[in-house]
Amino acid sequence: MEELKNLFIDPEQDIDRDAFKPASYLRRVIQLDSEISRAELHITACGLYSAYINGLLVTDEVFTPGYTLYTKRLQFQSFDVTELLQAGQNVLSLIMGDGWWRGSLGATSARNAYGDDIRLAALLKVIFKDGNEQKIGTDESWKATQDGPIRKSDWKDGEVYDARRELQGWHEAEYDDSGWHVVRPAQYDGSLVQSEGEPIRERERLQPKVLTTPDGATVLDFQQNLFGYVQFQLNAPASHEVLLTHGEVLDENGNFTQKNFQFKILGRSVMAPLLQEIRYIAKEGAQTYKPTFTAQGFRYVKLDNWPEPVLPQNFTAIAVYSDMHDIGRLRCSHEGINKLIENTKWSLKGNFLDIPTDCPTRERAGWTGDIASFCEAGSYLMNINKFLAKWMKDVALQQHEDGRIANIVPGGGMPKMLDGSAGWADAAVIVPYTLYKMYGNRQILADQYDSMTRFLSFMEGRAKRTHWRNRWRHNPHSDFVIDTGYHWGEWLEPGRHPMQDMIRNILLPDAEVATAYFGFSAELMAEIAQALDKASDADRYQALADDIKAAYRHTFTDDGLVRSRRQCHYVRPVALGLLDHSDNQRNVSLLNKMVTANDYCIGTGFLTTPFILNVLCDYGFVETAYKMAENEKSPGWLYQVNKGATTIWEKWDGIDADGVPRFSFNHYAFGAVAAWFFSYVAGIKPLEPGFQRISIKPYPGGSLTYADCSYRSAAGPIRSAWQRDGQDFSLMVETPAATEIHLPDGARHEISGGKGTFTCQLS
Repeated sequence: MEELKNLFIDPEQDIDRDAFKPASYLRRVIQLDSEISRAELHITACGLYSAYINGLLVTDEVFTPGYTLYTKRLQFQSFDVTELLQAGQNVLSLIMGDGWWRGSLGATSARNAYGDDIRLAALLKVIFKDGNEQKIGTDESWKATQDGPIRKSDWKDGEVYDARRELQGWHEAEYDDSGWHVVRPAQYDGSLVQSEGEPIRERERLQPKVLTTPDGATVLDFQQNLFGYVQFQLNAPASHEVLLTHGEVLDENGNFTQKNFQFKILGRSVMAPLLQEIRYIAKEGAQTYKPTFTAQGFRYVKLDNWPEPVLPQNFTAIAVYSDMHDIGRLRCSHEGINKLIENTKWSLKGNFLDIPTDCPTRERAGWTGDIASFCEAGSYLMNINKFLAKWMKDVALQQHEDGRIANIVPGGGMPKMLDGSAGWADAAVIVPYTLYKMYGNRQILADQYDSMTRFLSFMEGRAKRTHWRNRWRHNPHSDFVIDTGYHWGEWLEPGRHPMQDMIRNILLPDAEVATAYFGFSAELMAEIAQALDKASDADRYQALADDIKAAYRHTFTDDGLVRSRRQCHYVRPVALGLLDHSDNQRNVSLLNKMVTANDYCIGTGFLTTPFILNVLCDYGFVETAYKMAENEKSPGWLYQVNKGATTIWEKWDGIDADGVPRFSFNHYAFGAVAAWFFSYVAGIKPLEPGFQRISIKPYPGGSLTYADCSYRSAAGPIRSAWQRDGQDFSLMVETPAATEIHLPDGARHEISGGKGTFTCQLS
């Protein structure tokens, strides 16, 4: 919107770049002399804003305008504010905070990543019933102050709020703002775009239990790890200061801790300290507070210096996330699995706040590898189509000139030297393809096609280069093997130390992972080009994929057979389609033996965890897959559940046998297994994009006696509900479109849609 682009103002005067800043309060009185027909407010900010008209919030959205790659583009919102205005005097008022623009970002908590000063632009358009129109924009007639109650508003570290400084009556026309200063003109150099993602809103509200920990601390336990903030009420004397500190877990002694946020190597912290605190300075008497421009990842909140008895009803945890629709539900006879699905959904909610983050605590960063692994699972749980389509535009905008894809998007304050990592960068292809498959979103393929082709060109160029240690080794397929560049590899694989893996991968790039994903992305690109009616591109990418497959088989297998002690090396080539069917069967047989010998414990990291149960089922080892899914030992999904997890942990053994917590407790990546429960246990898969044709092929097994799954697909609601009693198996389905039904005894049925019940005998 060009009009808005010319209306940026800076509400601050002299600022200390390195200091935390108080929030800015802005206002303007306007006169409307006629009866109003319609009014719209268009608004954006470099920072965060809350907007009011006559003291009433203009929206229930929070953390507006959201997070994009600010160097390139900034979202604006448009609100119908007709009902908030009146003939005569009106007051437009706003509060501004740092947010992602200049607040703490990433593992290093870098500040001022996009700018030193916050900025705002707003335009009120009023159409009167007599047909006339009036426009009121932000300009030098607005006044501002930094003397309000929000003394600090950092995105990660938290807020300092001094209730004694509340600006009584500042939303009213008669308020004396003579002590406020005039704003100054500012500019924003990127593009302005209408909001493209899902609005961020307050969602679930939870009450706590009050704990007294062994060390004597008073701690609130909300019994759910979430991302959001705490609203509280208290009665206190003026100037009394309380402190709320937020954490995810209790330590091995049952005391409050934030140690799991502090990542250390050789005993030394390598990340910035994370405070996640609210400092509240009371006014006199009864009062209520909730944060405005900060949120935390937490289950537990430690209270310090509380002035009265701590009552649960005086505290409410409010979950905050992008307002996506809940579309997937699965219940079965195993309560641990039901809890695992619920935990996965909570991790999705806790990390989907305008961008998909790795965790809502330590980093809050848009890691591409995490969402590439989780995208399909997330698509079964909630409607993430619009949310990720918005984020993918920033993936393309942040793409390097040579075609490399960033590891973290948006990347304000993040290092760029390790960008282009295999399995991470491939999100440029995997995410749009998954949204196309799951939601029928053909438009995202068209929108991202140039970015995808540039990425594949970069990968082809990278394959032409050879690592120095391989230059004297003859490989007839070397032009299709990637052995240069940095790759995170099978991140957080059990039994391996992540920092040692990182150093090893810097010195010796993981060519197996890099080549595998090169081939996978090329194969997907062939299908994407075909979907976009680009036949010549499809042929070229398919030929490239075939060449990479031949190179992979020659370089990383023994005549098609994998030789490894790691589960991931057997899963990856099968799952990514790099070997022949006969090769696959041999390798999955070896994988089955390895899993069995490992007592059915998971042995994969970020990249192959989404696939391991799938390939076991595809090649006849259904019971092995179930034993792994139901395994309660570490490492395993139900080990986390039995340890009291309410979200998915970053590391398989986030709490070890001694109860010591480590790493993040809200990382959705290993929750990628949720897709297996929907697509294999319940058997719901799309045969055509957007479920225009459907396959229902359940794989009963393990201890399960029933599974009931409902999924609201783009084509309509789907349900697959089965139960077994001894050898008797019964399946009830409900579908909106032509559907292939596959029963466990091999029988096949077709229906054009509607409901049906099918039975068979299990062998």
